[in-house]
Amino acid sequence: MAKKLAYERYLWFHDRLRGKKYPKLGDLAGRFEISRRQAAREIEFMRLFLEAPIEYSSEHHGYYYSSDNFEFPGLWVSEEEIVSLIVSRRLAAAMPDRNLKKKLDRFLEKIGQNIDLDLARLESRISLKNVRYCRVEAAIFSAVLLALSQERQLAITYSSGYTDETTQRTVDPLHLLLYMGNWHLIAWCRQRRGIRDFLLSRMHGAEVLAEKAQNQAAAREIKEKIETRYGIFFDGPATQVVLRFHSGSARTVRDQVWFPGQVSESQEDGSLILKFPVADFREIIRDILPFAADVEVLEPPALRQLISETIARMAGMYRKK
Repeated sequence: MAKKLAYERYLWFHDRLRGKKYPKLGDLAGRFEISRRQAAREIEFMRLFLEAPIEYSSEHHGYYYSSDNFEFPGLWVSEEEIVSLIVSRRLAAAMPDRNLKKKLDRFLEKIGQNIDLDLARLESRISLKNVRYCRVEAAIFSAVLLALSQERQLAITYSSGYTDETTQRTVDPLHLLLYMGNWHLIAWCRQRRGIRDFLLSRMHGAEVLAEKAQNQAAAREIKEKIETRYGIFFDGPATQVVLRFHSGSARTVRDQVWFPGQVSESQEDGSLILKFPVADFREIIRDILPFAADVEVLEPPALRQLISETIARMAGMYRKK
């Protein structure tokens, strides 16, 4: 993997050798901010493993190719991996940081120059459409990524989704989650002394601080909980939810993945039983209601009661007065 990441250095040095520019050891070290010793190892690697005919010219105080027939090896990734990158580029439509998108575009452009594959044509035939997603300022997204990568504290200005209050918070970023088109930062809030879920779209400012973030052990626990609970609510014990979809909706739900670890059981009468763990009932209620009478909550009793009460309130809104 390390040598794959060094590919750009080899290609840069190769282009200058081929152009008879007599690149020096210091040129390679300075261009990629590596030590002269590391630069010497990279040149030696090209000689030994790529069989590059690199020689040193005392007259020009730099390196050159002793043979004009040397061809640099092709890119060290498969065509399938390149196609995966193209799909990732389309998925990057959900990423608000334009600078990161531009860097990815330049990277793909470099790849396209070394392979026999029309990447631009392929990308034009792949689309991603987000529905009801929240806008995020690019500067805020960049600050959150930087704080996460460097494990540093983040100072944010945040507006609550439940009140008109705007507060100043200092948080330890733990996990970034893209869920249903919305970016969530799971972080330890120093003011509230607990883990909180912050929507990036509600942040009006974000500054990376010099102080190191704490509570990094919680980051691993959060990732595990996210992967083992249904939906966006992951805090709390998991409760098994059992739903029965009647034949009309069963045909649709049978092709869907509501949760990666779900258990799906087809019944003789054409209905479908779906089971998965849930930590909080708020979201699952909203996901069940669109199926109206085509779905029934079998377990747990508490969720069944909540659905019954919600339907009763809805019915009350439409009764004739």
